[in-house]
Amino acid sequence: MILRGVFAVAVLLAGSVSAQAQTDQAQTAPGSLAEASSFFKAPRLDGCTISLEDLVNGGSEALRGQWTVLKGPGEIGLSVGGRITMEPLLQRSGEVLRLGFRNRRLVADSPVLGVLPIGVLDRAPVKPGTGLRAESVGRGDLAEGTEVFLDELTLGVLPCGTDQLLRLNLLAERETGTGELQRQDIRLFLIDQSRLSGTYRETGPGGQLERGLITLRRR
Repeated sequence: MILRGVFAVAVLLAGSVSAQAQTDQAQTAPGSLAEASSFFKAPRLDGCTISLEDLVNGGSEALRGQWTVLKGPGEIGLSVGGRITMEPLLQRSGEVLRLGFRNRRLVADSPVLGVLPIGVLDRAPVKPGTGLRAESVGRGDLAEGTEVFLDELTLGVLPCGTDQLLRLNLLAERETGTGELQRQDIRLFLIDQSRLSGTYRETGPGGQLERGLITLRRR
């Protein structure tokens, strides 16, 4: 099985990191006792105000550590009588991601997807058609036709709007042996050092389709 992390963005979380930041990385390498300990306190990071430059040049250190993944609500495509119907998916959790650094680039280490580079986009207004239908993610309280871009019910009140948040993107592809790729596209908004949230879309052989909200919370 071959796993390839593919960047979907123009800017990578790379570049020059200060000597102090490099020292800190060595002292709290991914998987270390300090990182896994409940006493570990990530440096404060405000996704509403930090600049893209500051995030690249050391600010991403605050994201190092273990994160619990909450997927859903969402929907999955099922083949019924030769037709694909979309059925609801409830929120579920369990997978743990570890964010760390390889060659001074921020990466996500997943037991399912492997090691994925993480790219970043600067803050900008959300584009219509890039979110999820409110009814497909359990948001019947919103007006018909409303798009949802992150899980506000899980997160609570946000400190700012989505157009003011930096974004982290992951894109993974792996071979399935069928000639078709399994592909997962994850688009996250950076809220702070303990919360990331956005959407995911997974496609695969035979018209497989799954999409929904996804939230990462620091363990």
